[in-house]
Amino acid sequence: MHKWIAIATPDDYAQLASIKELQSAASTIVERLKEHLTDKVKGVLVEYPYVDKDYRSTYYGFYAKKGQRYDPFCVRLHFFNDRVRLTEDLTLETTSNNLSKDYFGYMIVRPTIITPIGRTILSIDIVKEFSGAIIDAKYTVHVLGYRLEVNGFPFMQQHTDISVCAHAACWGILRHYSERYRAYAERLVYDITKMAGSGDPGGLTPSRGLVVPQASQIFSQAGLYPDVYGRRQFKANFERLMMAYVESGFPVFAAMQSRQHAISVIGHGSPDRNALQASQAPQYAWDATQSFYVVDDNRMPYQLVDGLDAADYKISDIDAFIVPLPEKIFFPGEAVERHVEHLLSNGILGLDFSFLVSPVIRYFVTTSAALKRYFKDNKSQFPPDLYTALVELVLPQFVWIAELASLTEWQHKRFNSLMIFDATASALEPLPYFVVMDQKRALIFDRAISNGAGYIEFGDHVLNPMSEFRNLQSRL
Repeated sequence: MHKWIAIATPDDYAQLASIKELQSAASTIVERLKEHLTDKVKGVLVEYPYVDKDYRSTYYGFYAKKGQRYDPFCVRLHFFNDRVRLTEDLTLETTSNNLSKDYFGYMIVRPTIITPIGRTILSIDIVKEFSGAIIDAKYTVHVLGYRLEVNGFPFMQQHTDISVCAHAACWGILRHYSERYRAYAERLVYDITKMAGSGDPGGLTPSRGLVVPQASQIFSQAGLYPDVYGRRQFKANFERLMMAYVESGFPVFAAMQSRQHAISVIGHGSPDRNALQASQAPQYAWDATQSFYVVDDNRMPYQLVDGLDAADYKISDIDAFIVPLPEKIFFPGEAVERHVEHLLSNGILGLDFSFLVSPVIRYFVTTSAALKRYFKDNKSQFPPDLYTALVELVLPQFVWIAELASLTEWQHKRFNSLMIFDATASALEPLPYFVVMDQKRALIFDRAISNGAGYIEFGDHVLNPMSEFRNLQSRL
């Protein structure tokens, strides 16, 4: 069955209750869609029966064993704009030349009693009041013979029995990795519940929750390398570090022990470029941002969390976070901060950073391929000799980048100086750099071949401010 529901006003979502397979979940679904989605959504395609592999993993492993009968099929809802309509012969007609441009994603409604929202991928284009940047991947969808694509981050409600909030957070992060990077296998909900235990018990016990060590165990078993940060240990730079990893494109598992809750941090709000004031002490981009976008199984995806008392919870309620890293990132974020602040105060081998008035620091991980693509796309911003040296550097797969800007340039989304750190360096290395530059020259470290270092003088060419590097899908 495929049915089209036209959406002229938010109240039109109530038509979903007329579909027999959705009646038990209708109140939950309708209210969330009305509250969360913008008026860009003008049509919902209802698809039933739909075989959802995540729900089927829990159905065969758990729900089929229960005394109450559970439907093995799900309903899938697809969201479109006003350029699309469904004809009587089940053709999706569009007035544009690309149906994927008219598609906003999907929501699976599973036949679980309490929490019916299953695997969901939504575009940020239909999220009310979204202003920021998120980690995303491209997802392929097949319906009625059409191949559609949508960018987003995975979401589902916890099941409350076979999985809870922490499982849902782990699932979303691992599903993102498996979609974004070929190296990581797909993990279904039932797989993740088993991965949290010490072994396969034969008959899985419904979950009572996860703690940080168990979540770390799940990520390790999935082939990632979890690094754990606690608020008590890192204090003032706890949020800055979380921001750095999110800016790097690594979703973060965040634990709130006092609330017995876990969420995924997958983006950040728009920085207030006028929030920072002139200061001799270094400031960070985080100081002007102070908000994260999260995926919380109790709410719809892409919720903004900040420090306000009005929110369901505040950033300060996060006690610890886990960043599941790929292999070959050994140099931690706190070491980047330490080196950058030291160089700003003391310089290095003749480089002088005193020209930075009220310095603002932004740092993150990126791939060497993405970095060299940035150099190519911004070639005119670099002196010729420096550009040649940068694109010819032999780099590992990942590097840390630190953008240093004067306050004025940062307000215009530009930076004045760049540092490139070896992400495979040891935390206590004294010179973990590939590149350090001030306004007049750059110090290039050849770590891969000669293990030497040399200067590139800019001559009469003073380094112009450069455009900020972007890793995430944003509306900044």
